[in-house]
Amino acid sequence: MRFFKIIRSVEWWEYKLPPLLAIGYATALKTEGVFMMAIPQLLFLLFALVIGAVYVSIINDMTDIEADLASGKANRMVGIRPGIRWVFPAMCLLAGLVCGYFLYPDRLSILLYLIPWISFSLYSFRPVRLKNRKIWGVLADASGSHIFTSLLMVSSISEVTGQSIDWLWFWSTGVWALCYGSRGILWHQFYDRKNDIQAGLNTYAVNILPDRFRNKEITIFCIELAAIATMLFSLQLLLPVLFLLLYAVLAVIRSKRLHYVPVLIISPENRPFHILMADFYQVFFPLALLVTAAFVQPYAWIILLAQLVLFPQKTITAIKDFKPLFSR
Repeated sequence: MRFFKIIRSVEWWEYKLPPLLAIGYATALKTEGVFMMAIPQLLFLLFALVIGAVYVSIINDMTDIEADLASGKANRMVGIRPGIRWVFPAMCLLAGLVCGYFLYPDRLSILLYLIPWISFSLYSFRPVRLKNRKIWGVLADASGSHIFTSLLMVSSISEVTGQSIDWLWFWSTGVWALCYGSRGILWHQFYDRKNDIQAGLNTYAVNILPDRFRNKEITIFCIELAAIATMLFSLQLLLPVLFLLLYAVLAVIRSKRLHYVPVLIISPENRPFHILMADFYQVFFPLALLVTAAFVQPYAWIILLAQLVLFPQKTITAIKDFKPLFSR
């Protein structure tokens, strides 16, 4: 259990991985009859991305020790001897190199897998430490967490299924990932803004008043919606659109019946909230794609079951939140 706390898996397992898998599922579905052919590669990519996520979690804590102490935040690396701390990222780097080797000869996928490692290293380590360099920190985090990992899914699954890359799908996915990834890190920065000011950090959120950011968050969200609309148009599948409408119903229930504040980026203090579209990407989109696959390839039901077992919590929460729809 302590290992999972050190790697902070609770902060990324159900939030970052399902949207990436959804991009892989969707890419496989773009060519009829190859979905199950893509599953071994999807499992490999999931492993490769988990290794990267563990690396990121560890180096973030390692490089944030002083800032966390200054702001009074707990840091999981404090109780580990300095000489031992470096063993963890070194092991991750070695495993990452092995994963990169198995992507050969797909050079585009190797490049897309390599960039997040570089991005997050520059984000965390001095003297660069992009985390402390305003907008560059936002772009570095979004690049590592969403942009290049999403594009890796497109390129690698296209390669193993013998598809030519659909460039409309590729670039609209990139724009979507940029916006959604930026919203994610900006939410975190604004949520931690007071602590970061106390610690003397120079994040983007520290340098702008939340009220002055409202128009920017609307712009980012609108571009994201245009990108996901383009992605759905490129897919030409019915169920993702229907599941989007189902998600919209859930969003209304949460706002009107459960009194959650709908949030684009900046969340309210001491009030329950829901980040708009997050559950669509994390729950509804991947499930819609897997149900679609299961209708044409029966063994895809096994993958659907595996998805529910591996990522249960967000799905359970969504189901529970539908209850007011059936109550007086």
